[in-house]
Amino acid sequence: MNREKVKLAVLWSSVEALSSVIINFGALIYLARILKPEDFGNLASAQIIASLLSLILGLGLTEAIIQRKEIDAKVLEVVLGFCFLLCLVAIIIASGVILFFVFFLNNPTVAKILIFETCGVIFTLLSILPTALLMRELKMSAFTKRTLVSKLFFFVTAIPLALSGFGFWSVVFGNLMQYFSAALLLFISVRKVLPRRIRLDFDILKELLTFGIFVMMENVLWSVLSRVFSLLIAAFHGTYALGIYNMSTRLTDAILNVLNTIVGRLVLPLFSRLQDDHKQLEKAFFKATQFFNLISMPAFIGLALTCYDWIPLILGVQWIKIAPIIQIISIMNAVMFSRMFVGTTMKAIGQSKRFMYLSAVSAALSIITVFITKDTSLVTTMLSWTSVRIMITIPFGMYLMYKIIKITSLNQLKPVFLPCFATIIMVLFFEPINSLLRHHSIEGIALLVLEVVSSILVYLISIFIFVKFRMLRVY
Repeated sequence: MNREKVKLAVLWSSVEALSSVIINFGALIYLARILKPEDFGNLASAQIIASLLSLILGLGLTEAIIQRKEIDAKVLEVVLGFCFLLCLVAIIIASGVILFFVFFLNNPTVAKILIFETCGVIFTLLSILPTALLMRELKMSAFTKRTLVSKLFFFVTAIPLALSGFGFWSVVFGNLMQYFSAALLLFISVRKVLPRRIRLDFDILKELLTFGIFVMMENVLWSVLSRVFSLLIAAFHGTYALGIYNMSTRLTDAILNVLNTIVGRLVLPLFSRLQDDHKQLEKAFFKATQFFNLISMPAFIGLALTCYDWIPLILGVQWIKIAPIIQIISIMNAVMFSRMFVGTTMKAIGQSKRFMYLSAVSAALSIITVFITKDTSLVTTMLSWTSVRIMITIPFGMYLMYKIIKITSLNQLKPVFLPCFATIIMVLFFEPINSLLRHHSIEGIALLVLEVVSSILVYLISIFIFVKFRMLRVY
């Protein structure tokens, strides 16, 4: 695959990721202004059910299609036919859940919202094939256009309805238009390669699902774990601690989601093309690890270093207690993201099953850690949780990479040396620079801007010196 195509894919994915963060932030402000807490709860209940339904019934088919070496017309027909079957299953399951809310929970409001959210599930399931085909070819501009246009449809639909007094129903109808327009745009993008008929072939389905089901299980595992983890924090540390935790994760996830969008869209298709050439796959792993960590590591560490300055400015002084939690999560993300491509590599070579087992062990130990530290502070719980995740995931990930692709642990770490040492130098210079700025009575937003700019300069100069004098290798 030519480099220009990859560069364009990176550019479009970056635009989509950043625009999504900005638009979602705007949508959050909009929802906060028109919804009551009860309305927000009803919407959230229906959307959580719908998202889990989409995740489970998706069966990892998108990743399975991307990872598959060759895709012919027969495979496309089978996948499209199976997606229609999945839509029927979604309707049946959703109908049961809707009846449960009406007759057993006596909550017809959530039931009514779920009818519309089920339409979103159907559009998502029908989009599995178009999404996979576009990602295989790295046609990321289609996703960016889809995101921007579908969000526009949401606001064009929701705002007039809200001004007319429709309340939370304006959001429901806005979401419906967003789901429909997003699916329609994807189908238009791949209309020339979509099959004109459907069929069922259980041998092909078995091949796809043997890989995909473990991807789905891993995704469901982490989705459920995040909710269980939140509930346990509320149970053991109280709702105040839960509020601190949720706000911290929302802020740190802003960076994480941008990086994950870019990585998730690009790396699996690229690595899958190299699944039979382990030497080339090894080179791609090294390059991807170094490139993305040159961005992610200073970003997460910088977030941790400056949090005591930007929290009062952005959120207000009352939120300053989230600073230690943000620092813990940011440092964990910096470390964990250095191994981000282990899971992608395992999926690319068809070993999603092994990585799912690793994720399951890590998730189970995370839950156990919360129980063990239930009588301590939230900070202690978070420190213990992050330590367990790092100590389990990284060594076992290294073992899997060595066992399957024969990359030694030292060689796996070498691509991280350059961003790691440059980030350490940035950290060492931060406190003297901060003290100097405060000594000259620089405070508030001016202090924050100067801290960020000076840290970036120190980091870039460190990178330049390491590369110029060949002290560390560039892959």
